[in-house]
Amino acid sequence: MSGRPVLDRFRLLAAVLVVCIHTGPLASFTEAGDFWLTRVLARVAVPFFFMTSGYFLARSGWKNTGRFVKKSLLLYGAAVLLYLPVNWYNGGAAPLEWGRRLLTDGTLYHLWYFPAVILGVLIARNLARLGGPAALIAAGTLYLLGVGGDSWYGFAARFPAAESFYEGVFRFFSYTRNGLFFAPLLLLLGAAGKRWSSRVSLTGAILSMALMTAEGFYVRIQGWPRHDSMYLSLPLCMVFLFSLLLEENRGEDRRARRFSALVYLLHPLSIILVRGAAEAAGMRSLFVENSLGHFCAVLAATSVLALAAGGLRSWLPQRGEGPPGF
Repeated sequence: MSGRPVLDRFRLLAAVLVVCIHTGPLASFTEAGDFWLTRVLARVAVPFFFMTSGYFLARSGWKNTGRFVKKSLLLYGAAVLLYLPVNWYNGGAAPLEWGRRLLTDGTLYHLWYFPAVILGVLIARNLARLGGPAALIAAGTLYLLGVGGDSWYGFAARFPAAESFYEGVFRFFSYTRNGLFFAPLLLLLGAAGKRWSSRVSLTGAILSMALMTAEGFYVRIQGWPRHDSMYLSLPLCMVFLFSLLLEENRGEDRRARRFSALVYLLHPLSIILVRGAAEAAGMRSLFVENSLGHFCAVLAATSVLALAAGGLRSWLPQRGEGPPGF
């Protein structure tokens, strides 16, 4: 990978992993394998997007935060409009509930990223003023609180005070995977841009992924997760992975950056189109019920849509600091 725009190329893999999360490629064949793919390995994808945003914003001394937020809002607004018919078809929501989703969870399941990154960047920028160690400690504390409402919820809820705390949180947020608990630490870890040698980074990434695998299956067996986006070992895994990518990265690939952004944004639309087309063609067993066939069809349809969406390029970032972390 030496001498290549590894960061931008990895965005493509991260976008594909997001598609995996929402299609479950191995679900028809192995429950444990699909869990590992979609609920452990693929959980590095969105944290990577947060870390790249933090990395590029920190390179400018966080001076581009306003520009980043503005572009993120514009892209989020475009995505909200794109998926309005889907929301309407699904029954819509009361105005207050719609407003809450718009501000906290996103108006469709993948759009949570935008309110999370916007709020997270504002928090991370202000925490960064405390200095590196203090900022990371504060963000790490928020992350630990988030883990207690996510993969370790069943454990945390054993304590009455914690249960009451999370009940209050979930009145506003649907998940602790959001801009308050989840995003700030990852943004600041990306901003730190820690680098080790490729050998150390690769070894650390493999060992920490093994640790996260063990943690993921352990909390699953215990029945603790309320959701499964946040693990105790995830930040450690991301630090080593990001170090490896930074060490190997040279230059940029704007086409990969734009294409990955479009894959992220458009894949839920492809899921709907594939399901509808499969029903109409009498091929549900191949492209819906067969999880791998469904994944491949969705990825192919999304790629076609992304290639056809060249007119959206004006909405997308022209430099690495732009939204949505792609």
